[in-house]
Amino acid sequence: MIFKNYITYTAILFICSIPISILGEPPSTVIPVPSTLKKFMPKLHEEKLMEAKNRTVDFVMIGDSITHAWSKYPDIFSDANLLNLGFPGDRTQNVLWRIQNGAIDGISPTLVTLMIGTNNIHESKELYPPDKIEDIILGIKAIVAEVEDRLPESEVVIISVLPRQSGPENDKVKAINAILPQFVDGKRVSFFDLNPLFLTETGKQNKSLFKKDLLHLNDQGYGVWALAMKPLLARYGLKMNLTRLKSDSVKSNL
Repeated sequence: MIFKNYITYTAILFICSIPISILGEPPSTVIPVPSTLKKFMPKLHEEKLMEAKNRTVDFVMIGDSITHAWSKYPDIFSDANLLNLGFPGDRTQNVLWRIQNGAIDGISPTLVTLMIGTNNIHESKELYPPDKIEDIILGIKAIVAEVEDRLPESEVVIISVLPRQSGPENDKVKAINAILPQFVDGKRVSFFDLNPLFLTETGKQNKSLFKKDLLHLNDQGYGVWALAMKPLLARYGLKMNLTRLKSDSVKSNL
């Protein structure tokens, strides 16, 4: 099984190293499209454009609803001048659209983090089918390239896709996370593996850190994430205010 997985990951890396033009039609994961969620589009996108325009931004978090939910804890990153670009429902193609439509224009943050891909792997979606692992990787690769091009002075940290329940979706998560470290270039792009903090001793998803849907994090889960982020941000001279964490069980570890 280990050998089989190695062959699979090697094949995906080879495919991802080939220019898309050689492979033929590009996958949907690299074609920028706006989100179809009317609750958040275009209002939230426009709000974020205005936010970036009107204040200093030192730290940007790019992602989906899991990143968006940091907005419930605004004080934690207040000293880091965070621009939260997490949008519920976003897939790689939606992130690309936002970037190409002004999301990171006119700013020069020290640090950009990216956690994306979990919405690309849903097995049961009425609006769109799940994407292949290699296509999701190409989508993430395209986002990183866009960020590097538009923010030449910023460091980029790719964060692992959080674990799912045991099953085909989590198998995809593992496959994606096994490949993401290959993006590290020793210069501006690095990888931060959060997942060991969200697994039990037996390697299963630690359900105590997730909401009932076992996809989104609860207060304690965000507390664990925040504690893990503190030394990362400190490396870039950015501060966090962990005294505002809502989970008492996490506060006890401060």
